[in-house]
Amino acid sequence: MRNKIFLFISIALLLSSCAKDTDKATGAGNVIIVNEGGFGHGDASISLYDASAKAVTNDIFKTQNNFSLGDVAQSLYLMGDTAYIVMNNSHSIIVADAAHNFQYLRSISMTGASPRFFIPTGGSKAYVTDLYANKIWIIDYRAGTITGNIPVTGWTEEMVASNGNILVLEKTAPGGADVHKLLKIDPATDQVTGSIDFTTDPGSMALTDQGKLFVLTSQQSSPVVKASLYIIDPAFLTIDHKMDFDPARTPNYLRYSALERKMLFADNGIYSMAQTDTVLPAAASIASNNWNVYGLNADPVTGDIYISDALDYQQASHIMRYSKNGTLIDAFNTGIITNGFIFK
Repeated sequence: MRNKIFLFISIALLLSSCAKDTDKATGAGNVIIVNEGGFGHGDASISLYDASAKAVTNDIFKTQNNFSLGDVAQSLYLMGDTAYIVMNNSHSIIVADAAHNFQYLRSISMTGASPRFFIPTGGSKAYVTDLYANKIWIIDYRAGTITGNIPVTGWTEEMVASNGNILVLEKTAPGGADVHKLLKIDPATDQVTGSIDFTTDPGSMALTDQGKLFVLTSQQSSPVVKASLYIIDPAFLTIDHKMDFDPARTPNYLRYSALERKMLFADNGIYSMAQTDTVLPAAASIASNNWNVYGLNADPVTGDIYISDALDYQQASHIMRYSKNGTLIDAFNTGIITNGFIFK
């Protein structure tokens, strides 16, 4: 099984007015790179990239702690200097100190779960989405215990916080009934208070600085249903606009560049569009060289765009760093199946 949903970096993108408009921009700090590893191989890892020095350190967790991270690093949520690494096939969340080479702090056991993404909701409470369980887990991340769950219909994925609520993507679970939704959950009551239906499974989403939520849904092959990009008002849970892709297109990895205030997505190249656009871009801003894109994100300070090419899923992923204007700045290799970039 290949977990092609990668890390959604959702909550705290910072805008900066001091970044220079140049193709030679340097990064603001370290970039945490999540390498999920092959399913069942136990070779997940964390890489650290120094953008100013153009230097990468691979397998930093194992080097620091003398043991491996585990099996399938699905996503990473950074809370201050504390990293919560969701380990899908190890059924756990590894907590590590990102300020000290990912020194191991503790582990939250999620036996019997297939966890995907983590988001804090207040106090010491967090939600964790799941592939198979038909529920969203409620955990106490300080005590390291599961305290409850929220029943749902399908497979739950990425989450963002908006207007005091948690918005969750819900899609069809393997072997389950069709469900294509955005759920709205009130963390004060742990109840689903609203939802939006899509025509196909939602794949990724991004919240802009203007408070608009963009959701990218996937192309369905049988029967053929087009992929779509939705613009949603999360306060009222209404669809403001919908843009359909050509039936042959398979876009994925929707991200938001905070500096440029642009949406990014992959589709045989990297496409960009203003958050105010109501027409899909016709041409890629960064052309693909037969990439197998598995991860994408933009540095919120410099606008630099990071792309992961997972190649054949067996060898180290190839990472490309482009300027916001589409000029290649650097390229390097990381771990197996790089799926996400988090900016410190």
